[in-house]
Amino acid sequence: MNSLNLKKHINIDKKKKDSILLLAMVSVLMLTLLLSLIISVSAQEDLKRSIQIINPRPDFSLSLRLDKGTGATYAPGESIRVSFRSSRNAYVAIFSYDSFGNITLLFPNQNQKDHFVEANKQYNIDGIVDIGSESGSEYIQGFATSEPVIITRTLERLIDKELFPKIDERMDRFTQRIRGILTGLPSQRWVSSDILHYQVVDRRGETGKLRLDSSPEGAEVYLNDRYAGRTPLLMDQIRAGEYVARVELPGYQVWTRTILINPDRTAIVQANLTSLQRYGSISVRSNENNAEIYLDGQYKGLTEKNRSVLLEQIPEGFHDIRVNLGGYIDWSQRVEVKPNQRVQLTVNLEKIKRTASIEIISDISNARIYLDGKYLKTTTANKSVTIDNIKEGSYELRITKDDYQDYVTMVNLVSGQIYHINVTMRPIIREGAISINCNESSAKVFINGKQMITTTANQVKTITGLKEGSYEVTVIKDGFRTWIDELWVYPGETTSAYVNLSKISR
Repeated sequence: MNSLNLKKHINIDKKKKDSILLLAMVSVLMLTLLLSLIISVSAQEDLKRSIQIINPRPDFSLSLRLDKGTGATYAPGESIRVSFRSSRNAYVAIFSYDSFGNITLLFPNQNQKDHFVEANKQYNIDGIVDIGSESGSEYIQGFATSEPVIITRTLERLIDKELFPKIDERMDRFTQRIRGILTGLPSQRWVSSDILHYQVVDRRGETGKLRLDSSPEGAEVYLNDRYAGRTPLLMDQIRAGEYVARVELPGYQVWTRTILINPDRTAIVQANLTSLQRYGSISVRSNENNAEIYLDGQYKGLTEKNRSVLLEQIPEGFHDIRVNLGGYIDWSQRVEVKPNQRVQLTVNLEKIKRTASIEIISDISNARIYLDGKYLKTTTANKSVTIDNIKEGSYELRITKDDYQDYVTMVNLVSGQIYHINVTMRPIIREGAISINCNESSAKVFINGKQMITTTANQVKTITGLKEGSYEVTVIKDGFRTWIDELWVYPGETTSAYVNLSKISR
């Protein structure tokens, strides 16, 4: 091998060594990043488990929702909304926990001091991520109880001092104290929500893009009150975060919206501008005196018989006109008002009849019909039954039959009308069942000491005709340990049990 070839061979070996060294460094870096990620996720899961309090058998629910969805990212200074709803009237307390061990009371707060909430009504908590927040995970958990046991006078005093009070207590001690309060209550009197989580991310060094169009074009755009240009507007370098966009064009209403700029993404915004309001008028001519005139639900005056009443300065667009007079059928119409034009309306009011009717179709026969507790008729299966000459007003309609659940509803009857109602009667289910799935055959199954069935390995056997209540279930087979458990049977339901018999060591 000559010297030239030897030198080339040495250079090739050196390149191979450099490549191997670079590959090793990249592998170590990737492994380090992966380990860091695994440790971070594990720490998050540990924190979540440490604060989680679960009622295994709640009678109602408390649902929480983040405006951007659980797992979303928020920047310091960005607005955040938590919505919640309880399926039952309850006292609610909602807390947030961060990865640094800080606890904050979100509800109740200075803006919402009453922590009693109504069933199935949505409540919102609006706030801003603290401008000094460090990057990390944060969690939100709520509790609903049938009595006010979580919000103490101490917490109420903290609410008076701070919008969202900080809890000066270690996270483990706080969770232990709340768990002690809740587990001391019967399970049907409290429930906890699922735990929401989100990430706080510092986006100060990140940028995105904004494309803002308007209809019509040529409008001035302001971001956080600073002039940014005219539409169509394209900004290639804009700091990530929330902005209040304002779009102005002479002759049109000012358009505003809060927009979010995400790193390395383009936010596309369309501003459809509405022209400034113009006005017309409506003339109402009626055949009766002193009827009340309403425009979009607002009282505007009284009619004069066979004379026009003029409603002026009505914004252009569609409007609802309603004319009411006692003893007469309400008159209503939707009209379109155009700029500088008058809409002519002729209102002929008609006297109302004094009684109403109810027509009932039921799926069973011989069910008794009551109106405000007064027996009227019985039903015929799949055929209509009509009750006539009922004075207008609100009534309780009740339909009953033995072995069926009562059908109860409120009916609001208007004179001259027929109230149609279809009724499906539901049978009362008074019994339940227990199903047994055993890993062994020929085992004897006893219910409250009485033998009921024998098992077949890995096949479900069902015991029916059991009234609601608690039952002691015993499974016995020679050479195996006896299996005993207490099961609760609910009407119309099957309670399942898996029995794993284990042999007795000799």
